[in-house]
Amino acid sequence: MEKLNTSWKEILKVALPISTGVFVQFIVVFIDNYFVAQLNGPAMSAASFVGLIYVTLVMVGVGLGNAVQILVARRKGEEKMDEAGQVVGNALWIALVVAAAQFLLLYFVLPGILNATIHSETVLGYMKQFIEYRAFGFFFYTLTLVLNSFWAGIARTKVMIFTTIITATVTIILDYGLVFGHLGLPNMGMSGAALATCIAEASAFIFVLIYTLKNHDHFIERKTDPDGRELHQSYNLKKWFLALPTMHSKSLARLGGPISLQMLASLGIWVIFYEFVESMGERELQSSFIVRTMYTLVYVSVGGFSTTTKTYISGLIAEHRQSELHSLMKKMMLMNFVGVLLLSHGLWLYPEWIASQFSTDPVVIDFTVRTMHIVLPAMLTFSITSILLGTVEGSGNTVAGFLVEFITVTVYIVAAYYMVYIWKWPVHLVWTADYIYFILLGLLSLFFLWNGKWKYKKI
Repeated sequence: MEKLNTSWKEILKVALPISTGVFVQFIVVFIDNYFVAQLNGPAMSAASFVGLIYVTLVMVGVGLGNAVQILVARRKGEEKMDEAGQVVGNALWIALVVAAAQFLLLYFVLPGILNATIHSETVLGYMKQFIEYRAFGFFFYTLTLVLNSFWAGIARTKVMIFTTIITATVTIILDYGLVFGHLGLPNMGMSGAALATCIAEASAFIFVLIYTLKNHDHFIERKTDPDGRELHQSYNLKKWFLALPTMHSKSLARLGGPISLQMLASLGIWVIFYEFVESMGERELQSSFIVRTMYTLVYVSVGGFSTTTKTYISGLIAEHRQSELHSLMKKMMLMNFVGVLLLSHGLWLYPEWIASQFSTDPVVIDFTVRTMHIVLPAMLTFSITSILLGTVEGSGNTVAGFLVEFITVTVYIVAAYYMVYIWKWPVHLVWTADYIYFILLGLLSLFFLWNGKWKYKKI
């Protein structure tokens, strides 16, 4: 079986397609926000707010996908191909159940919560319009996460490039048509942006499903026994997709559950943070969502390299190559730092231009530029600490990853509360809470990794 290659070139071959896949979320958020911002500021805030809640709920699927990735990478390293296929088939059916639960929460439960928490009636009305169509996206995106995780687990990630192109292209065309009524399509405003994104996610899922079924065994290295007979290896995905396997449900839950909780905590604090900011005023909220759009762009690098870290850490442990783990981590940190620096250059070179693409209000633009100057060093810090957390999770210690995240978000949200309600800082200074989050995340991850026992964990 082909062993993991830890050269710079090979790591980039795995990481860049994953980053391209992460770029889908930036494209979706950016395009939706850009087109909806042409309606008005409250509409953009509403779309961003619902989009954030959507992505937060998606984290349950991300946790499941991470568990698939870690288990597939480990089983591939152990040359247990059929068992890796069982994992993917098992996870796909779990994903259907998860998607149904996500839909019910967003479509039926969230509107009642918003009624009790959102102060602006204008923003509230736009949010409800956006939810009506956006909720259906779970049935496509959550399943896509599982299929993409299979390809990430076997370190063959080019399919994500095509998924990105499909999602971005469909989103751009349909947003242009449905938000404003161009291309012979109905003028649906906010609802059009949500419908466009949902159709884009459906298109990407159909593509990656067909691609996976046709190509999943293409990259297996064929072996022969001493007598020259071929030793057949296969992931058998077609078989396991139809068989409703359940034998790996416990392992998927044990690995994916803590990651889901960790991701929910990580994204959930953004929801709480924006609840705090919303109480400061509509301008503060709009500027903060513009900054978050740039965070999504930076996460293209962070998501790509932290996800790749999990594949390599799990795979190297399976191949008993513990001596290479520290060298790998250093490479990941350096590449991620450079990636974040390149993607965030606009925050220090032309922040006014970025802000002006989403608002013509000089106060909103001023708030946004001040905040961008604050968050840039924090983003660079995250490029390092995200690799440390990815190492914890890639080793199979997902409970430890959850505890690291839980402690960090608790401290973060308490600090943000004091900044907004007690000390009443301006919005750009409230964003200094990010330094607390990213630094503490790294320190706690480093504390867990210090004794080295994680290098030998079996899953």
